[in-house]
Amino acid sequence: MSDPNPNIPDPPREQPPPPESDRKSATPLLWIVLLLALLAFGWFIYNQRAGVSTAPEPLPPPAVDVGDARDAAAERERAADDVRREARVRAPEPASSTGPDSEPELTNRIQPEYPVAAYRDRAEGTVLVGILVDANGRPSEVDVVRRSGNRDLDRAALDAVRQWTFEPAVRGGRKVEARVEVPVTFRLDAQ
Repeated sequence: MSDPNPNIPDPPREQPPPPESDRKSATPLLWIVLLLALLAFGWFIYNQRAGVSTAPEPLPPPAVDVGDARDAAAERERAADDVRREARVRAPEPASSTGPDSEPELTNRIQPEYPVAAYRDRAEGTVLVGILVDANGRPSEVDVVRRSGNRDLDRAALDAVRQWTFEPAVRGGRKVEARVEVPVTFRLDAQ
């Protein structure tokens, strides 16, 4: 059959609504924009706090070369010597004891070896060594009274002094122990 009036358009047909799966949603796009806004805000806050000047953190102490076990043993020995020296200073001599009739006299002096590390560092100095000389003329206690400023020089001085021999002190005709202090000098021009 043919259309009686070809000039009249057909009435518009209603289209069925598109299915839900075909419908475009703005929800994921909104979430992405919101996430980007939060990230930008967090970055802004982070940069603002980084610019705030707080009290500077204290610098860590400078690194100390610990050295080997010999260095640690030498440090323990020095600490023990310091304690013994302080104990002697605090403990007064008995009132009845008088000084020796003669002081210990050095009979055999071993020259200390200049430590290689100290020589390489061009270190010089004088170590004042305290020596407790026993009745046989041998050093029974050796300690540093005044340091040279170089640990290797101090150690070399102590090592050498331990090998020295003395004519012991005499009190009342008998050999007794006595304390003496001896400087040990390290000079590069003497080498």
